[in-house]
Amino acid sequence: MSRTKTADAPAAVQEAIRTETTAPKAAGAPMMDVSALLGETIVERVNRPAMTPPSDPAAEADEIGITAWHNGKKITATWCNASNRNAYAAIDGLGWKRLSDANDSAYLTLTMLAAHAEQTNATVNVEIGADNEIHQIYVW
Repeated sequence: MSRTKTADAPAAVQEAIRTETTAPKAAGAPMMDVSALLGETIVERVNRPAMTPPSDPAAEADEIGITAWHNGKKITATWCNASNRNAYAAIDGLGWKRLSDANDSAYLTLTMLAAHAEQTNATVNVEIGADNEIHQIYVW
C-alpha cells in the first residue's frame, strides 16, 4: 500500500508520513524541519547594485543626457541579478553603470568584456551614452 500525503488524511497519519520521510539516515543525526524555517523567508527585488565598490568611496554624480568616452579607467566590480539583461559595472571614479541591453549578443559581449577587465585589472576606455549606460568598452 502506497503512502501519500493527502489533504483528507487524518493528522496522525500525516505526521507519521512526515516523520518517516524526514527520518535521519544516520543514527543520532539531528532532525530539522526546513519548511518551518523557509516559511518566513522575505524576498526583496533589487534592480541595481545598492553598495558602493570598496575602492570607489566617492563616485561622481550621474550625468544623464551626454554621451562621452571615459579613457584610462578601471572596472573595480561587476554586479548582476536574476533579471533579464540586468548587469552593472563599477567604473573607478564614475560609480555603477548599467551595461547596455540593446540586444542579446551585444549585452553578452559587454558583460564578458567587463568581467574580463575586472578580473585582470586591465585599463579600459568606456563609452557611456546619454541613457547613462555603457555602450562600448575597449579593454587594454
